[in-house]
Amino acid sequence: MEDFALDGDGPVCPACGVEMTADGVETAEGLESCHRCPRCNLVVVVPGLWAE
Repeated sequence: MEDFALDGDGPVCPACGVEMTADGVETAEGLESCHRCPRCNLVVVVPGLWAE
């Protein structure tokens, strides 16, 4: 098993169970907040968090 730094703040990845990290991703609507899994690279977009 790989070692990942877990701080207890991120949600758990629904695909593999590793703690996800906060990140940003460019979408058609612009920059959106997301959570990214360091193990399987699954991205969960949190729409509207960075809205103006």
